[in-house]
Amino acid sequence: MTDFWCSVILKSGDYNGRPVPAHLKLKDVTEADFDIWLALFRETAAELFTLEIVAVFVERAERIAASLKLAMFFRPGSAVAPSNAAGSA
Repeated sequence: MTDFWCSVILKSGDYNGRPVPAHLKLKDVTEADFDIWLALFRETAAELFTLEIVAVFVERAERIAASLKLAMFFRPGSAVAPSNAAGSA
C-alpha cells in the first residue's frame, strides 16, 4: 500500500503492480465495500494531513475507486452502471 500511494501521490514509481486484476480476485467484495473503504480513508487522511493534502488524497482515492468499481461490477448491456462510476462523489 505504501508503494502504491507513494506512486500515486509522489510519482515515485515504486509500485509496479496491477490493481484491477488484484481486486478482481476478491470475489466477496461488493460495491458497498468501496463506500466503507473510502469513508475510512477520508477519516484516516483527515487525522494525518492538512485539509489541502486530504483533498488531494481523497480526490485520487475516489477516482481510483470509481475505476475499480467499473472494472469489477460494470457489465456491458447491464441496465445500470456502478454507483459513482463517473467519479461524481
